Amino acid sequence: MTFTQKITGEIYAFSQLVRRHCKVFLKDGMAVFFSLLAPLIVFMLYILFLGEIQADTVAGFFPEGVPVPEDDVRAFVDSWMVAGVLGVACITVSFSANSVMVQDKCRGQIRDCLVSPVRKQTVTLAYFAFNFIVTVVIVTVVCLIAFVYLAATGRFMLSAGEAFAVIGTILFSSLSSTLFSVLVCALFRTEGALSGFVGIVSAAIGFLIGAYMPMSAFPDGVEYVAALLPGTHSAGLFRNFLMGGALENLTAGLPQAAHDGIAGAFSMEIDLFGANVGTDIMAVYIAGSIVLFAVLNLVLGTRLLNLPSYGGASKLFRRGKRGKDEGAKQK
Repeated sequence: MTFTQKITGEIYAFSQLVRRHCKVFLKDGMAVFFSLLAPLIVFMLYILFLGEIQADTVAGFFPEGVPVPEDDVRAFVDSWMVAGVLGVACITVSFSANSVMVQDKCRGQIRDCLVSPVRKQTVTLAYFAFNFIVTVVIVTVVCLIAFVYLAATGRFMLSAGEAFAVIGTILFSSLSSTLFSVLVCALFRTEGALSGFVGIVSAAIGFLIGAYMPMSAFPDGVEYVAALLPGTHSAGLFRNFLMGGALENLTAGLPQAAHDGIAGAFSMEIDLFGANVGTDIMAVYIAGSIVLFAVLNLVLGTRLLNLPSYGGASKLFRRGKRGKDEGAKQK
């Protein structure tokens, strides 16, 4: 077999595995539904309960005697809420999608791939690609629904460039989340254990990345730990792209101190051990996390999946065949 034929065969095997994983995921309609519903529920909770609280916080930055433009305040707060929902969704959806991988491990279906001459790296890469596709699609759908809400309420303050920057951040953040979540979830051997872990992550991550409440409200120690998470920097990028126009509109005519105070209170900059970092450092930080997680997956990926070598798969196949032959002799 020539080198070109081998590459073509691996590409075909990779595409078929990704297609198969997507079919398995889509087959469980309730899992797909709740993966999409969970971020929307968080968004509704924002609108119904947290919106007014954050609006009062913004109003507190206006000097005495200056009228507070309620519509502009709500546009700013709603943009902050959308940023939080997208930041959380990139992480939680990615973790939830790993149910297919853990299900295959639990049922021994990963070993079926090794009966054929498919490279272990191809099997692992297919799980990454599937997870990335699912995460991007679901988070993008949530983003579009949020955009429709902002437009319908007259609170859409994004330029075309900022809207495309949000989509780019979804791709960037989903890649980081996918590389991390697959690496972590490969440690699990049962679907029940994974479900419990995903529940804990979903409950905690919104607070840690400053999605449910501004990071400025955290104690310094917690804020510094949260600043180490790539998801915090993803949420920071979402905030800057979604809230930038609303903030400029809100603070037009106000002193610069009011502008800076509101931006700082709502974590448009991240306090990284005493240094305030902007969007450029946030993007570099996420890129660094992608490189780090990619290297860890290259080193540990196939080991964490507990994939046996081709020899091990061949022995397993021969053992099964030997058992069938012995059964036929007894008959």
